[in-house]
Amino acid sequence: MKRKNNEEAMKRKTDDEGIVACLSHEFRDQPNIKRRKLEEQSTDLDLLRFHRTHYLLCNEKLILVLDLDQTLIDARDVGNLTSEEEYLLDPTNLAISQVKADLFMFAPQMLIKLRPFVRMFLKAANHMFEMYIYTKASRLHALRIARLLDPHGNYFVSRIISKDDRPGCDKKSLYEVLGHENVILILDDNTKVHDDTYKSLAEKKIDESESDGALKRILEVLQNIHRLFFHPEIGVDVAYRDVRLILKLIRQKVLAGCALYFGEVMNLGPPEESHIWGMAEELGAMCCVELGPAVTHVVTVDLETEEARWAEQTEKFLVHPTWLQAAYFTFQRNPEDNFPIENF
Repeated sequence: MKRKNNEEAMKRKTDDEGIVACLSHEFRDQPNIKRRKLEEQSTDLDLLRFHRTHYLLCNEKLILVLDLDQTLIDARDVGNLTSEEEYLLDPTNLAISQVKADLFMFAPQMLIKLRPFVRMFLKAANHMFEMYIYTKASRLHALRIARLLDPHGNYFVSRIISKDDRPGCDKKSLYEVLGHENVILILDDNTKVHDDTYKSLAEKKIDESESDGALKRILEVLQNIHRLFFHPEIGVDVAYRDVRLILKLIRQKVLAGCALYFGEVMNLGPPEESHIWGMAEELGAMCCVELGPAVTHVVTVDLETEEARWAEQTEKFLVHPTWLQAAYFTFQRNPEDNFPIENF
């Protein structure tokens, strides 16, 4: 075990050295990331952002903006529960004995489930970030959930933003977040990762893993970003650094060495014009326009296509697009066998 830990530490050090060198170069050359001077702040809100950012950087903290639904919690209207999920409403059912401490009923008919590992996630993240809740739900809903997640007020205080704070606005904005964008990370759900034809975990009467679930993996990524941002060997003042560039460099390593060929992907038209093509490139994969020996993965939704048959004949990976989407949002290459096309 000690040898394994030493090998992992050496690998991380080697990986860090390459990223740190790249960051030092990139940060020096960033024309849009300039040290903000006090006299350049034009409004009272700009002044608040300047002072708060300076304070946070001096304390080696960044800003983390957190969504609620499908990110920290799962919320379901009781009327929308399937017949296989209705057992959750029975407090005597042994099937929910292990999760009932994190299962809550909100009036009138809303079932709230805290994501596994969420309490440990918030506790660990609080040491690295000043955290905000940002939800498109009502302020009342946000405050209720905040009391469940943060009963002692240690994490969010008054940093709760809801749709009531931005009436008439359909899109989220960082306007109310007191910090410069180069120190802000956003953790939000993305429904494209989920497929409506899949059974929910509740229907399967299982729960997400605490030790190897999404929040645990995301926490590891956040810890990595924080460590790199404040790395002592980056020869640039922290005011010049940008979490977005660090995030980009980390993501580019996820599928490095993979060569992807896209079939008819979710009826989006030409693959190279699709959002998923761009995601693949951000993950460091090479996107191919022709089948050939260099291709390592065929991404498609249909087993009855020429490219799918070619992948099977040549023993290439044949995966559903959700494999790529999962890699994008979990920052890791997940086992291809977990994303067989016939399951979707």
